[in-house]
Amino acid sequence: MIKISSPVSILELGSASIKFCVYDNIISNQNLFYEAKTDFTRNKNFLDDKPLANIISKAEKDLDKHLNEISLAIDCSSIHSLDISIQKNYDKKIFTESDLNYLINQCKQLVAVHNKDKNILHTVVNQINLDDKIFETIKDISQETYKATLEIKFILIKKNKYEEIKKIFIKKHIVLKEIYCASYLKALGIIKKIDISGFTSFIDIGLNKSSLSIFKNKKFLYINNTHIGGEHITKDISKVLNIDYRKAEAEKLKFSKNEKLETNNFKDQELLKNIINSRLEEIVELLFFDCPLLKNNIFNNDLRLFFMGNGSKVLNENMLSFGSDFNFISEMTIIEESKKECCDSFIKFKATSENIQPRESNVSLENKGFFEKLFEYFSKN
Repeated sequence: MIKISSPVSILELGSASIKFCVYDNIISNQNLFYEAKTDFTRNKNFLDDKPLANIISKAEKDLDKHLNEISLAIDCSSIHSLDISIQKNYDKKIFTESDLNYLINQCKQLVAVHNKDKNILHTVVNQINLDDKIFETIKDISQETYKATLEIKFILIKKNKYEEIKKIFIKKHIVLKEIYCASYLKALGIIKKIDISGFTSFIDIGLNKSSLSIFKNKKFLYINNTHIGGEHITKDISKVLNIDYRKAEAEKLKFSKNEKLETNNFKDQELLKNIINSRLEEIVELLFFDCPLLKNNIFNNDLRLFFMGNGSKVLNENMLSFGSDFNFISEMTIIEESKKECCDSFIKFKATSENIQPRESNVSLENKGFFEKLFEYFSKN
C-alpha cells in the first residue's frame, strides 16, 4: 500500500480530457504518487466510462487516504486578463511587504467594485516602482521611498461560470481549494524551462477551445480565450472533403505525421494543409483581435509564438505559414508537452511562492455524478 503524508491533489479539466495527479507535500520533493488520465471523443459518451468516472475514489483506495481537498485547473472562454496600476505617496519610509500587500488589496477592491460580474483567479505583480526605480521583488528593496507604483495583472473569470463550478463541487462534499487558469499555469511552467527573452506567446489548442498567453522577458502580460479548437478543424475537413467526422479526424492525424492519406479527393496534401491553415489563422486572429499590445504595435514584429495542447498535434513545422496580417509574429514553434504538464506546473507554482495569488474558494462536493456534471458543464461553455 502506498503511504502518503500530505496529499496535494490537482485536477486539470480540458475540453477533451481529465488529468488527475496527487503529490506528496508541496514543499518536500514534490513526489508524484498518483496519476490518472482519460480522453473522451466526440462520439464517446464519457458518462459510461466507469473507471474514469471513479478516478478520485480509485485514487483514494490506491493511496489509502481520503482526498478531501482538490485544486482545479481549467480553461474556458470566460477567462481574461485585466491591467491595474496603483500609486501611493509616503513621507520617506522603507517600503515593506506590508505596504505591498496593502496596495495589492486596494487593487483587488478596485477590481471587485468595477467588475462585479467577475472573480479573480490570479494576481500577478509585474513591477514595483519606487521613486522611478524598478524592483523585481519585495526582497530586493532596502531603500527609503516617497512614491510607490505597482503594475498588477489580474486573471479573471466571469462570476456566473465561477459560481456554476462551485455548485458542482458543493454537491460533492469535497473541498475545492483553489481554481486556476490551466493555460496560464502550463505557459508559466514552460517559459521557465526555456532560454528566451523578449515577447513570447503560447496558444493552447484544445478540442473546442483555444487560449492565448503572452509574456515579456518571462513576465505575464495578457490572456485571452476563444470557443474554437481542434474539433472545428476536423469539421472543416469533413465538410470540404465530403467525408464523415471520424474519417476526417483520422486524415488530420495522418497528415500531421506525414503519413499517406486514404482519401482520393485531392492529389497531394496541399488542400488539407490549406484547410487546416485557414482555421488556424482564424484561431490566431480571434485570440489577438482585442489584444492592446498588438493594437499599440508593442511587439514590433518580434513575437515568438508557441503552439501547445492536444489540438496542436495536427500541426507540423513545415505548414506554419500565415499571411501578411500576421507579420507581428517572427517565429512559430510547436511544443511537445508532457501528459501532466499542467499538474507539474501547478505543483512547482505552489512550491516557489510566486507573486501570483489564486483566489481561494471553500467549495464542497458529493460523490455521485461528479464527472458527469463537470463535463456537461464544460462541454457547454
